[in-house]
Amino acid sequence: MAKSVYVHIPFCKSKCLYCGFFSKPPAQFDTQKLLNAEIEELKNSSFAKPVKTLYIGGGSPASVGSVALCGFLSEITKLTGQPEEFTVEINPADVNELFLRKLFEISVNRISIGVQSFNEDELVFLGRRYTPAQVEQTIKTCKKIGFQNISIDLIFAVPGSNLNTWHQDLLRAVRNDVQHISAYSLTYETNTPLEKIKSLGKIKIVNEELDRLMYERAIWLLGQEGFQQYEISNFAKPGFECRHNLTYWQNDFYIGIGPAACGYIEGLRTENINDIEKYIEQEDKAGEKTEIMPVEKACQTAVLGLRLIRGIDITEYKQKTGFDIFELFKNSIDKNLKLNLLQLNENRLSLTQQALPMADSVLSDFAEPD
Repeated sequence: MAKSVYVHIPFCKSKCLYCGFFSKPPAQFDTQKLLNAEIEELKNSSFAKPVKTLYIGGGSPASVGSVALCGFLSEITKLTGQPEEFTVEINPADVNELFLRKLFEISVNRISIGVQSFNEDELVFLGRRYTPAQVEQTIKTCKKIGFQNISIDLIFAVPGSNLNTWHQDLLRAVRNDVQHISAYSLTYETNTPLEKIKSLGKIKIVNEELDRLMYERAIWLLGQEGFQQYEISNFAKPGFECRHNLTYWQNDFYIGIGPAACGYIEGLRTENINDIEKYIEQEDKAGEKTEIMPVEKACQTAVLGLRLIRGIDITEYKQKTGFDIFELFKNSIDKNLKLNLLQLNENRLSLTQQALPMADSVLSDFAEPD
C-alpha cells in the first residue's frame, strides 16, 4: 500500500530552455477541469491514509493561481489525510506573500523553490522569469510566514559559468539559511530548446573536468556549512532530508496523479497520459502499465539505493527483494570494490567519495544481473 502521493500540475507560464518535463501554458486550458480530473483520479487510487508524504510538483503549481491551487490542495488532503511532509514546488515569479500565507494556512509544511541560480546572467540564459533579489525575497517571506523547511534547487555547469561563479552561487544559497539544497549539473534533454542550441554549436558547454570540480566544490562547501549529503545530488541540514524523495530512492510504493505522472504500486509501474485533454476525458488515466518482475525489482532497488550516501543495508535488501545482492551482482561488486568505487562497512554497501562524480557509470553495472 502506497504511503506517498505525487501530484503533477502540468502548467507553466513559460518553458525554460533546459526543461524536459511535461508542461503547458495554463492560458490554453481549462485548468479547473484538469484539477477536478486529478481529484477523481486520486479518489480511485489505493493508498494508506493518512499518507506520510504528499508532493505537489510541475510545471509550476502556483501558475493556476492561489484560489484554484489552495482549493485543490484542500480537496486533496480531505482524501489523503494530513501528511507528515507536505511539499509544494513554487516558482518565485508566481507567488507573493498572500499566496504563500494561504499555503501555510492549509498546512503545507515544506516549500521547494526552483531557484536554479543566484546569478542574473544565468537566470536569463536559462529562461527563468525572476531576479536573484526576487528569489531572496521569496525565501525571506517564507520564513517570515513560518515555514521552517525550505528547499531550493540549483543548477551548475551552465555555459559561461566557472568555479568562482558557482562558489559564489553556493555561498549565496547558504546565506539565505535554507534547510535543503538540491544541486544538479545542467543536462541537455532531447528535444529541448537547449539541446537544439547545443547541437547547432551556438553555445560553449562546460567540460567534464570543470563539471566534476563544480560538483566536488558543492560537496565540500555545503559540508562545511552544516549540510549533510544524503543522496548524490541532495544536501540537507540534519533532520531535513526530503522524505518524499526517499520513497523513490528506497524503491517503495507511491501514487502518481496527473498527466505524465509516474507511479509504482504493488509491483506495477504506471505512467499517465501526457496529454491534458485526453487525461481529462479518459476514465483510465494510465498511458502505460509495466509489471515489474522480481529480478527487475532487485536491480531497480540496487540502482536507486546506491544513490543514497548511506547506501544499501544488505539484510534489508534481501528482505525486500528476495535476492542476495552478492549473488546477483558478484562481478559488479567485486570490480567496483577493487576500483575503490564501492565500499562495504557494517553490512552496508555504498559508493565511495571517489565514485560520486562518476556515479552513473557505477550504477549502470547494477541495471542488470551479472
